Amino acid sequence: MRLIRSLYCFTLSLILISPLSASTKFTSPECRPLVLDAAGYTGPSKYNNGLLWKVDRPGQRPSYVFGTIHVADEAILDLPSIVKNALEHSDSFVMEALPDPAQAMLLIGMMYFSDGKKLSDLLSRKLFGRAVEILAAYHLTEQATASMKPWAAFLTMNYPAEFGIVLDMELLRLAQKKGIEVYGLETLEEQGNILNNLEYDAQVRLLIDTICHYDVVVDDIEMMKQLYLKRDLKGLFEFSHRYSIADDTVYKVLLKKLLTERNYIMAERMQPMLEDGNAFIAIGAMHLPGKEGVLNLLKQRGYNISLLY
Repeated sequence: MRLIRSLYCFTLSLILISPLSASTKFTSPECRPLVLDAAGYTGPSKYNNGLLWKVDRPGQRPSYVFGTIHVADEAILDLPSIVKNALEHSDSFVMEALPDPAQAMLLIGMMYFSDGKKLSDLLSRKLFGRAVEILAAYHLTEQATASMKPWAAFLTMNYPAEFGIVLDMELLRLAQKKGIEVYGLETLEEQGNILNNLEYDAQVRLLIDTICHYDVVVDDIEMMKQLYLKRDLKGLFEFSHRYSIADDTVYKVLLKKLLTERNYIMAERMQPMLEDGNAFIAIGAMHLPGKEGVLNLLKQRGYNISLLY
């Protein structure tokens, strides 16, 4: 496994988000130990640092790609002038997925069992009890938790239990205030299906590992915020990959689906906006770096990539 803090790049705009109460150590026979396993970053070094990038090529007006982190935090929402100006003077705003109400309701429906299954039947009593404790911070009752699919409980736990506007939604608000055209690269249904289509055994394994090491999840969220504020993409990658678990097959599959495959999809789907030019494209920061990151994929398509911030 790689305990995936890069889930921050997975946009579910309806997920809540500020500081959690102090977590406690949890042990259970089903828990697997974490092992430090630092993964070195091997992507192009020119994408190691930076959140705002100018993207252009001959015959097209420049556009901007901005890396976000899907949390609510005053320091993160306090956008530097160079980012705000780039957005406010753009002709279009593009984010991972627009918060379409119909799509949001469809996604919520995907998160809960509708066939009589119960999460409480898939976990031991001790693990389910801990899941109830954790998800209570998200204002989820025991009854609601019992009805959640494993992937939905897992995903929720990997976000801070805060209520507030997240960076992506603040950018959308600013764009709409300026009357800028808005677009999504994906749908919420597409995003939800990445996890919803996993086998139940894989979903349960992901959830158990998160319950067992929730103290690490909480600590990692705060560290990821600090690395983001430093615009340290290399640091974000290495920090999010610093742990391993003996059998990491499910995590390799998940990382490929959540990150790598979506990088290619995003790079392809943003082409019409880039061709029109003067677009401001906001995607999770972890999608930017790496050999198969969006910036390098755009470079391979003939774009010039220049760091602005």
